[in-house]
Amino acid sequence: MDTSSPVIFLSGAGGGAIDLEVFRDGVNDMTRFETVGYPGWRRYVADDVSAEALIADLAAQIVAKVPRGPIRIVGLSIGGHFGYAIGLHLQAMGREIAGLCAIDSFMIASSAPSAGWKRRALEQGFELLRKRRIGEFARFLRSKFWRALVRLAGGRLSGLLQRFSSSSRQSSVSTFDPVFEEELSMRLLVREVAPWIGSLDREPVALKTPAILLRTELTAGDDAAWLRRCPNMKIVEIPGQHHSLFEPENIDSLHKAFVIATRDWREVQ
Repeated sequence: MDTSSPVIFLSGAGGGAIDLEVFRDGVNDMTRFETVGYPGWRRYVADDVSAEALIADLAAQIVAKVPRGPIRIVGLSIGGHFGYAIGLHLQAMGREIAGLCAIDSFMIASSAPSAGWKRRALEQGFELLRKRRIGEFARFLRSKFWRALVRLAGGRLSGLLQRFSSSSRQSSVSTFDPVFEEELSMRLLVREVAPWIGSLDREPVALKTPAILLRTELTAGDDAAWLRRCPNMKIVEIPGQHHSLFEPENIDSLHKAFVIATRDWREVQ
């Protein structure tokens, strides 16, 4: 196994760290996984930001981490869409994409709340209470509160943030509440790239690489769109919901599905 060449991990829109050990095939698996991060809200409110520029920036980071040889990408949620677009970008540059794994990357075309979001939020909140995870429940409430305020600001948000980011007070955002900064970065990222993600499927370009989609039952309706992007894609259903994939009751199934589905291209020399 080529342990000198890492598998690239692209997170969901909220960023945040997950335990990448879930992707290893046991203690003897020496595969390295490295996360490529997103720039954050200050970049998203810049005048020259665009989805295409973001993809070019992420691709450049990946090339720096994997300067030669095949490139392998794992993308969670919105990271799966980025992985597909980056794969096309790098193939056009002559790089080999040895594999793409998208994890529950459902299709989006708008930053508006998706149908049924209130029910899902209530279920998630009650689940945290039922499991007596009070600290996580408090964080969940803060997250939803800040998300509502960000959405309420609407089109005025970018202008407000541009003025704020140019002031000496910009570092106070994360000091004030790190959850607020996370929500701000996530909502601005989704708002910026959602229409672009939708445009990818108007005339999808086939990514010629081994590809896997690990997805929950709720996102099964997006299988056809993914197969138009990646004609050779293998689709595997995994248990849980989008927010609970890495919960103790689901993580073993995710681990097994990933290891089995990606074994061939993870071990490319």
